[in-house]
Amino acid sequence: MRLLLAALLLLPAVARADPTTATLKPFLDALAACAGRPDLTLAVVGVEPGQTALSREQAEEVRLAVESRLQATGRVRLAAAADVARIKALREGTTGLSGAGAEAQIRAAFSGDASVFLVEPRRAGETAALRLQAITRNAACKATSEPLILPIRVGAGVADIDAVMEGAVKAFAGAAPHANAIEVCPFVAEGGHSTCAGALTDRLVIALDAEARSANRILKGARLDVRRRPPGTACSGAITARGRFLTDQSRQSWMELEFQRDGAVLAPTGRRRIGIEGLGCDPTTRPFLDHLAATARTDAGRLTVAATATPFTAGQRLEMRIEARARQNLYCWVVAPDETAFVALPVRGNAASAAPLKPGEAKRYPRGYGLDEIVAGEPFENLFACFGVEGGLPPELAARWLAAAPGAEGEAKLLQPPDVLDLLEKIRATPGITEATARIVVR
Repeated sequence: MRLLLAALLLLPAVARADPTTATLKPFLDALAACAGRPDLTLAVVGVEPGQTALSREQAEEVRLAVESRLQATGRVRLAAAADVARIKALREGTTGLSGAGAEAQIRAAFSGDASVFLVEPRRAGETAALRLQAITRNAACKATSEPLILPIRVGAGVADIDAVMEGAVKAFAGAAPHANAIEVCPFVAEGGHSTCAGALTDRLVIALDAEARSANRILKGARLDVRRRPPGTACSGAITARGRFLTDQSRQSWMELEFQRDGAVLAPTGRRRIGIEGLGCDPTTRPFLDHLAATARTDAGRLTVAATATPFTAGQRLEMRIEARARQNLYCWVVAPDETAFVALPVRGNAASAAPLKPGEAKRYPRGYGLDEIVAGEPFENLFACFGVEGGLPPELAARWLAAAPGAEGEAKLLQPPDVLDLLEKIRATPGITEATARIVVR
């Protein structure tokens, strides 16, 4: 009776056996016959780097799941071919290991009867379907499994951004193999501005730079110059890359990328849903003034700006209160919703406007700088924004700023969107910069 009870208790465990393990039996049988030995050492390499069905995290999760299921058969040992980076880190953290010993250790990671590749990955909801394809060390034969279904964790996106970029660049290189230069237009965010558009532009430039430095191009002497256009400017090169960033009502993120040659589309990605967690950006799309204020490098412990009234009414004197809590030179401008701007401070020929504010010092613009009063007229809404930096901007930036500033002989120059966006990008890249913003609203 006890033996019968024990057997019955074991039945549920057998019934719950992973079906994937059983699916692997014909594959391992074929591989053993191919390799000429029953006990196998396999190196699970993983999926191809350029695939876009799985994110990098999901691809690694699937690789580890395949390794677990192969081990569960009790018929194989695993080599560490996909873990050389970890072996390298182990080597660097190990004392007394000679260079030759380290090389032998890395070579051993690739030893095995066959390398196993995960091919034709396909996603369907929270599962991934793929096949295992094993190629023996001497490449004499191979074995391919039936499709395996593995669970995966599904995050906010379904495609790895870098993989999409690499795939798009590879398609472009195939469509225009003789291209020697490309202009990258900054990604645009549909319906406004988002920091993710700039982050996607960065990723595309990285992918194109990798293509430009690829062994294939170097061996062929096929040069590719990658030129990134400044924000707000139109691409004018013979070959261009243009991208869009989008979010939908469910706050899912999407991107589109296409390459063009003389107006003809070369290699479009189509609309791809992406996960933006690793980009370090805010997917929210905002109007320009909201975007400018939201992305400002504010530090209320160093600099604050405030309007003396919200809103101002017609005929009322416009004033802004500027207070510094650290010594810094100020560069202030008034920015409009259409991305144009006027420089407000400093004023050329006005030494008081260029003098740095001292800790605890507060001034009112414009009267506190000896400038003419400004009276509110027609309704409008602009942004008063100041940059503060100890010692002033770098000479080239300071010269550009002052060239647009008002002076005794004339009004401030209206800065157009390309200049505004370019100055904004370069000034924000200045070490130690602080920003403060406030709305000027006239009703």
